[in-house]
Amino acid sequence: MKKLTLAFFAVFALILSSCEVEPAGGKDVTSIDAKGKAPKKNSVEFDFSEECQTSEAILFAGQNIEVGKVTVSESGGNYVITYEITNDEWCITETHLSVVSAPEDFPMTKSGNPKNGNFEYSDEFECEKAVTYEVAIEKGPFIAAHAVVECVSSSPETITASLPETVDFCTIDQGPDAYLNINISEGPLVGTYGAWCIDNDSPINLDECYSADVYDIGEELPDSFEYPENFDLVNWLLNQNPVGETSPGSGEAYTYGDVQFAIWKLLDDIEDESCEECSLGDFTPEHVDELVALAQENGEGFTPECGDVAGVVLISEDAQPLVIPIPLECSPCEETAWADGCDFPGGNWATYFEYSE
Repeated sequence: MKKLTLAFFAVFALILSSCEVEPAGGKDVTSIDAKGKAPKKNSVEFDFSEECQTSEAILFAGQNIEVGKVTVSESGGNYVITYEITNDEWCITETHLSVVSAPEDFPMTKSGNPKNGNFEYSDEFECEKAVTYEVAIEKGPFIAAHAVVECVSSSPETITASLPETVDFCTIDQGPDAYLNINISEGPLVGTYGAWCIDNDSPINLDECYSADVYDIGEELPDSFEYPENFDLVNWLLNQNPVGETSPGSGEAYTYGDVQFAIWKLLDDIEDESCEECSLGDFTPEHVDELVALAQENGEGFTPECGDVAGVVLISEDAQPLVIPIPLECSPCEETAWADGCDFPGGNWATYFEYSE
């Protein structure tokens, strides 16, 4: 009986000495003993090489896609650390930056992988090509620069952010599905579009070519519109594609003239009787009022999403400004990125470098 009791206590002691209690939520918890000692530094070993000393590191996405660079300089007692995207197909949506005096001071898991969510400097963006931080020199010189990058075709914001500044287009003909049909033969907007006039006071000719500045319908536009606050309503109306749809009031189909007149009423000072010679083809005042009312009821604050169209404004010096619908054909394309350097001791591909002139 005594032997059984001793065996029981031996097994019980073994269980106590071998079991660990996992911290709540899976977070790493550093213990401090009863005497109040400071938390220990990370005990993982770093294999640092002089090849990781630099003032300019390549920014790699998905381990092997070169999307830009991270550069470091000194100014006024600070490091000036800049993420710069040099690959036109990508942009930055998040940054996480850590600057420490020794690699062991980086926020890390016990296995030696960086906890970039705990980095000292971080921010989120819609679609930036360059991001700069200033950090006191005494915090360095070891730098871990992490980013989240997106293809420029991955979201409505990145699509509109990649619009060209100018474009050349030629007018083709009018109707039946748009006020004016135009062709863009070069650049990222190449294609044929149904366009809508957004200022009734300016002329435009068929079978002529023009140069225009390009604007996203949601950004600040030149001060030449009576009601610029209604561009969100126009953007909503473009997404309804009402030409050919049946009016609930008359039971007849909306025409491109109905839609064009509704756009003018939303953005311009114009009355029914002043549009007798507008070259709109058929339009019905009651249809126009219906479309205006629908836009006012549903379009306030409208922001297009994937699968919608975004209104893009073309403003030329010698022709009436136009808005064309650009399809937002979004595709998932997000990658994590690190500034190149030496590997962290953990199993992932995160890297860091030491600033050196």
